[in-house]
Amino acid sequence: MRRLLVLFVVAGALWGAPGAFAAGWCGSGESATDRPDATTGSQIHAIWAVPADGADTFAAGAPRIADDLASISGWWVGQDPTRAPRFDDAVFPAGTCVDISFVKLPQPASSFVGASTAFETVTTDLETMGFGNLFKKYVVYYDGPSVEANVCGTGGGNFSSGPSFAVMWLAGCTDVPTDSVTAHELLHALGALPIGAPNACTAADNPLGPVADTGHPCDSPQDVLYPVSSGAPLSQLILDVNHDDYYGHSGTWDDIQDSAWLHLLAAPAIPLALAIAGGGEVTSVVPGVDCTASCTTTWDGGSTTELLPQAARGHRFVGWSGACNGRAGCSVTLGAPVAVSATFGPVRVPVAIGKTGKGAVTCAPRCGRTFAAGARLTLRAVPAKGWKFASWTGDCAKSHVATCRPKTDFHVRAQAIFRKR
Repeated sequence: MRRLLVLFVVAGALWGAPGAFAAGWCGSGESATDRPDATTGSQIHAIWAVPADGADTFAAGAPRIADDLASISGWWVGQDPTRAPRFDDAVFPAGTCVDISFVKLPQPASSFVGASTAFETVTTDLETMGFGNLFKKYVVYYDGPSVEANVCGTGGGNFSSGPSFAVMWLAGCTDVPTDSVTAHELLHALGALPIGAPNACTAADNPLGPVADTGHPCDSPQDVLYPVSSGAPLSQLILDVNHDDYYGHSGTWDDIQDSAWLHLLAAPAIPLALAIAGGGEVTSVVPGVDCTASCTTTWDGGSTTELLPQAARGHRFVGWSGACNGRAGCSVTLGAPVAVSATFGPVRVPVAIGKTGKGAVTCAPRCGRTFAAGARLTLRAVPAKGWKFASWTGDCAKSHVATCRPKTDFHVRAQAIFRKR
């Protein structure tokens, strides 16, 4: 039996050999950042981490993570055919597959002693390095010396928000399948064991000793979230025995089956078509959209996110059209196909003002060859003595009076026409 560690109210540590389900990794190269998402929605991102004085083992580590995540996905669907963990994918030259980052932590291995301390240090470092997205959970494989004897992993998190972390201590329990450990810690990162679960370990049934443990269920050693492991493969473990504690239960407490980080396999795939005009980028609050040109992404039906415009240098955001309008926030719910357009324009626009006949055109505020895009501009046609204002052409063509306030998003072109009295 292997000892596990409870870190927070909804945290735990678990149970070492690669998962049996081989998937391989189609990715290439090392990235210390989270690559652009090919997955939409709240998602789970993978990281291979080594201490500052550790060797670069990413080439061997990335396929190992990919194998484990594929194994977990297959096992999860076998337990619940309606759902699967939504792992973060990225596009590589060889295809689209799981995105795995490589991080060399700033401290040496000697700083990671004691599972609780090591977990806090690793997660703090990763958040500082940019792995702190509120809509992501992070699966971390730490390839360094054992941080505590017989402790195979540590995880903790919140049911409704991230960032949360599931850390696998690779040297902790080399005789326990790593996919089993990762599945256990991922459940902690997703918020299990929730408060209210009836079979949380008590002092009477806790295999680790006479102490209550609200982070694990103790009704069956076959439960993937049981506090110790016999070393059994993931295929022999169950996602909540009897479905009465944390997954698929009928109680009023949090149910991991309802987690936003799970892909609903039966939900319709709904397209979000984004048209971009001009120099700018559109991203989404919930990961999935990161486009500098027109693009289409696909979401689980019922998903909701907000789109965020970011103008390129020398440009400004002009506004939305389609499912959103104006310059205010753009929140979309994907109950049916959605089409949105984002328009960007220059920061300053060219000005061309002229006249026909005798008179003058004044600008307020004063304008020269260019004008601040989007700013309010007032043009006034002032006829000379013996002449009168007749009409405008160009951007003021719809104005029938001598004063015109044209749009200034892309250009100012207007001509005043004067006629003799």
